Amino acid sequence: MTPPQQKTDSVKLELVDENTLGITFAYDRRLVRLMRCLRVRRWNRKAKRWETPVSNLEHVMRIFKLSPPDLDREIGVIWKRQAAGELSVTLDPLYVRIKGNAAGSFPVNLVDEVTSYPVPGHQYSPRYRKGLWDGRRRLFNSRKLAFPRGLWMKVREALESGGVSRIHVEDQGETVPQGPTLSACGVRHQLRDYQKDVLKTALAARSGVIQMATGSGKTLLAAHLIRGLDQPTCFFVHTRDLMYQAAGVFDDELGIEVGKVGDGHASIRPLTVMMIQTGIRCLRGLGKGSPGVSGLMDHENQSEGIDDATRFEIRDLLSRVRVIIFDECHHLPASSFYRVAMACKSASYRFGLSATPWRDDGEDMLLEAALGPKLSCTNCSYLISRGFLVRPQIQMKYVQPVHESNFKGRDYQDIYRELIVENHERNRVIAIEAGQSADSGLSVLILVNQVRHGEILLPSLPNAEFIHGSIPGENRKNALKRLEQKLQPVMIATTLADEGLDIPSLDVLILAGGGKSATRAYQRVGRVLRRAPGKTRALVLDFMDEGPWLRQHSQARLDLYRAEPQFDVVVESTSRKNLRIDV
Repeated sequence: MTPPQQKTDSVKLELVDENTLGITFAYDRRLVRLMRCLRVRRWNRKAKRWETPVSNLEHVMRIFKLSPPDLDREIGVIWKRQAAGELSVTLDPLYVRIKGNAAGSFPVNLVDEVTSYPVPGHQYSPRYRKGLWDGRRRLFNSRKLAFPRGLWMKVREALESGGVSRIHVEDQGETVPQGPTLSACGVRHQLRDYQKDVLKTALAARSGVIQMATGSGKTLLAAHLIRGLDQPTCFFVHTRDLMYQAAGVFDDELGIEVGKVGDGHASIRPLTVMMIQTGIRCLRGLGKGSPGVSGLMDHENQSEGIDDATRFEIRDLLSRVRVIIFDECHHLPASSFYRVAMACKSASYRFGLSATPWRDDGEDMLLEAALGPKLSCTNCSYLISRGFLVRPQIQMKYVQPVHESNFKGRDYQDIYRELIVENHERNRVIAIEAGQSADSGLSVLILVNQVRHGEILLPSLPNAEFIHGSIPGENRKNALKRLEQKLQPVMIATTLADEGLDIPSLDVLILAGGGKSATRAYQRVGRVLRRAPGKTRALVLDFMDEGPWLRQHSQARLDLYRAEPQFDVVVESTSRKNLRIDV
């Protein structure tokens, strides 16, 4: 529609805030229609004015036939920046906020594209099927022109490709006041050369994801990073075993009292190791019956000995801490983990540690949004080539063929139970392999996904011991110590051994549980690669499972193993016809 031919004298432009332009004018149907054509705008009923991002200033000027002399001084400065193709950007610890739009050509669609991702399973949503939603989660607020800081480098590239020639950046990350520091502590153990390189990169970048394979010394690196930053720090873990393990390492390395939050502990220190679940519960509400707090959650908090006053302290810690580090950060993109990361509004230094900093569910963007891009990669093959880890042989075994027609219409859990948990032939192979290895003097760890699976395997392995989440932590710790000392030849364990398990002497790993998570399998393989006196090799046994879903899961694990040049991967041959084997 063609704009009015004459300038409207009654229009008034004002800055509502640094990102929002207010427009007041006498009612005119044509002007209202043109205002509604703006990409982002709203009618403020209370103030009786239209409001739109300042990025729309050029469009507003065309609608009302305004020229630069018609603008007041402050708005005129914004117009000059836009006319010069300059974008003003403010960075704080959490968000990037855009103030201009480079001559009206701000590439909103492009920025939206690089800051959004398809939600897993969106195709099953009724809203998606009705065409009411495109299936994407958006991290860019188009009204406030803001997005998580971790995506800044990605967005900057999009802006430059979209024609923004000059960007003025104001970083407010260093304006947050400091609290008590860790200046009194030192570090006992020195870093290896590759660890020193990673530390230097992390200190310079201030935020990002550090990929380091199992056995590369992530926790020791974290101790040096914490000492180098010399700021109040929260180190987040997702299990109580990891909380105690990390606190013990930091206490030993730094020689300071380390705080613990979780599993009944609520001691806050300049360096605090916190269970992420406890942080989530403390963010949800205070007191029984508080809005958004279920009775179950209240019971969970009470079981941890957390009262309202303590929750206030933990909330305060999250809001003021300067450094946050997430161990095994591939768990972060779950909404609850992301919420904790974004609640740390004063944390200018944000890091993630993981051997596998990617997600099986495709929500990797949340990881980058909360912490920043990947800073470095120290994978298993590099450490094997340097002699820090042993080279594994990974054997992928077929059991018996199945007819897919027998499983038509059955759900995943039912298929998994029959073809994995209760598969007699498959379990027989596991028992034979474990028994032969134990008879040769090798220590064997069998990992299962379900307690029921471990209970089925146990009678076939008379020399084995089974540990799972229902067993007290001290008993689990003692059992794993017996496995490490080779006093217990065979151990069956559930997913509690996925992360944090440190048994350098372990010789054989049997991945009995299969599963859809290739990243979890990669993490598990790392448990058997650590060096120990007299240890020259490591053996990993996995399965090429048949059946709906299971075949794809096995292939994904195989592809990940083959991505490591130093892994010797052997796929057992089979006589079955028409069976695809990627060699």
